[in-house]
Amino acid sequence: MTRASTQEDGLSALAADAGIAEHWTDARQRPQRVEADTLRALLKAMELPADSAHDIADSRRRLAAQSADALPPMIVTRCNAKTPLPRTARGSYRILCESGRIVDGQIQAGTTPYLVAPDEPGYHRLLLVSAESTLAVAPERAPSLADLTGASRPRCWGLAAQVYSLRQDARADVPRTHGFGDFGALRELAVAAGEQGADMLAISPVHAMYAAQPERSSPYSPSNRLFLNVLYASPESVLGRDAMMRALSGITPADLSALDGLDLVDWPAAGAVRMQALRALHAQFAGNGPAGLRARYTQFCSARGQALRDHAVFESLHATRRAPDGTVPPWQAWPAALRDPASAEVRRFAQDHPLEVDFHQFAQWLAAENLAAAHKAGREAGMRLGLLADLAVGGSPDGSHAWSRQADLMGGMSIGAPPDIYNPLGQNWGLTALSPRALQSNGYSAFIEMLRAVLAHTGGVRIDHILGMARLWLVPEGSAPSGGAYLRYPLDALLALIALEAWRHRACAVGENLGTVPEGFDDRLKDNGLLGMNVLWFMRQAPDAQPTADTPAGFTAPAEWPPDAAAMTTTHDLPTLRGWWEERDIDWRVKLDLLGADDDEESLRAGRALDRELLARALDPDAKAPPAQAPIPELLRFVSSCRCPLLLVPMEDIAGVLDQPNLPGTIDTHPNWRQRLPLSIRATFADPAAQERLDAARAGRRQS
Repeated sequence: MTRASTQEDGLSALAADAGIAEHWTDARQRPQRVEADTLRALLKAMELPADSAHDIADSRRRLAAQSADALPPMIVTRCNAKTPLPRTARGSYRILCESGRIVDGQIQAGTTPYLVAPDEPGYHRLLLVSAESTLAVAPERAPSLADLTGASRPRCWGLAAQVYSLRQDARADVPRTHGFGDFGALRELAVAAGEQGADMLAISPVHAMYAAQPERSSPYSPSNRLFLNVLYASPESVLGRDAMMRALSGITPADLSALDGLDLVDWPAAGAVRMQALRALHAQFAGNGPAGLRARYTQFCSARGQALRDHAVFESLHATRRAPDGTVPPWQAWPAALRDPASAEVRRFAQDHPLEVDFHQFAQWLAAENLAAAHKAGREAGMRLGLLADLAVGGSPDGSHAWSRQADLMGGMSIGAPPDIYNPLGQNWGLTALSPRALQSNGYSAFIEMLRAVLAHTGGVRIDHILGMARLWLVPEGSAPSGGAYLRYPLDALLALIALEAWRHRACAVGENLGTVPEGFDDRLKDNGLLGMNVLWFMRQAPDAQPTADTPAGFTAPAEWPPDAAAMTTTHDLPTLRGWWEERDIDWRVKLDLLGADDDEESLRAGRALDRELLARALDPDAKAPPAQAPIPELLRFVSSCRCPLLLVPMEDIAGVLDQPNLPGTIDTHPNWRQRLPLSIRATFADPAAQERLDAARAGRRQS
């Protein structure tokens, strides 16, 4: 055997030990093998160099020692579960529970030493003879909707909204939203939804974006998932109307009305107005803010600590790098001293710009106060569950989280998807991924911190692309999307931590499990108390034979939908009820040349016509032909009647909107993340057509 082949064998073994799948099967069931350079790139991102035989041997030794001998900073387990310990563990142990209870015992010897976890969920302190760790003890499952509502067989329902799309009626001649919906509008919608009998209001991600670049508006490519989009701050409810009017004194009501009257959000213009107001409010607050509010602000800054300060410093630095044309170079291209958040130069910058740093902390505080108020108002108006937050699968590589938490991430890697039938070149989503090795070596702190941030002011969380908690397709920087590899993540530990944090927050958890789901994955979600997602367009009968254009699969009757999921008519990435019926998504795909290699307009429209017939027959077996107009109430009643414990209806379907919020595969050729609802919140709920749709959604929820 040559030296080269020996090294190659060692590389394969190291990759397998690190959780990289060297061999995988593509969408056409063809075996594939990952290139050696890709394996080395992923290993390097996990601090396991593999450039030489010596590197590989050393990396394997370190990985094996970490796995078998060292007590990790956190051990994740379940109540009363046998909990494996490192093979060197011996003797007695003591567990100091969060409640103050003390549990003493002896480590059970054997091939794999273990202890039995206490029956009390929480983050407990585990003391061994010569080491200690955090023992994260999760409940068997996250709280169910039955647990949270007190109903033995809950049939909850709610609305789903894109926050920016919301409109409010003007007060006198001054608009309350200035070109886009904010947390003030969200509060109004939460109250209105509660008064309509809704249990929940799901929202798109509201993670921190870029204050200096409001045009970067995709909520699924955030700067930092630990913080909020400050453009959504609604200062009036915290600081008072007089303060807000003073802050807007340089902007005419006519200008505000013009912004608010647009069908599409003008993010640069509207963002500039909101930032101008926030800066004026900060100047007022810094000079003579009320003592009670200043105390709340100080407490907020103290609670969010260094993470908040790092984000505020990044935002300040980011703004200084903005060019006249509005572009900002990624932080990786900044001077070397500014790429390290702990450097002396970064500290000096923060010291030299205290008001600027304080402004970004102040804006975060306002946004957090507003979001908490919206959730509370919805609960007080009758919602049993409140807001359902959305946790994006990753962050932007040039954002504040990637800058401040470089050691937590897979540097030089992007989340994506391998080639498939619909995307033959694969996909590169341009998002960062947490490093599974860093997760475990840092006691899962990065993941826990994210869960706590998203659950801080809400009643639940929807986790985007939850399949990524089992494995992610990661693409090395500079490689084609097809040149990536699957990296395994500690799914059991991550699901247990979701269950634990949901239990601590009295919240529910939903996992976005659309697409090709590995066998048994949905059962894993169910076993951990997480709901999956049932979307109307994908609820098709399993045919006896492979469906064809002439004999497509019919739509599954609602009584046969899997019950352990949230039922939905559609999602932000899919056509609305009206849009699907009127083939609006096909219109866009044809217009923008987004047809697949095997697609053509004629066959797509013929297929949709057949689907309309099938769906019309599912609604009414006696239907002779599908109606010309989208039967939105009937479709809502159809989905509502399913067995799922939760129904979520997008506001776009309540309002009868034609276009979907986002068209995957586009950036600026489709108005992604810009479309506003046609009517204000009050006018929408007063509209007879909208009320008919709401009645239809509620109808199935009242059935036993």
